[in-house]
Amino acid sequence: MQKEVIDVIREKEQLPDSMTDSEIAEQYKGTYTAARAALSLEHKPLDQVLADTMAKVFPWMRKK
Repeated sequence: MQKEVIDVIREKEQLPDSMTDSEIAEQYKGTYTAARAALSLEHKPLDQVLADTMAKVFPWMRKK
């Protein structure tokens, strides 16, 4: 499991720093939580996607 995914799991699940990366990887390997953590690294949040799309359609609505 990638270090970035482990860091996201540690943050979202509020795991103690005393848990090693290998323990987290072993416990969360193949779980829904790990899949969501991996996806969160690759995808923008939905509101950011909507804001980007609206800015393309209505350029004057772009946040400044």
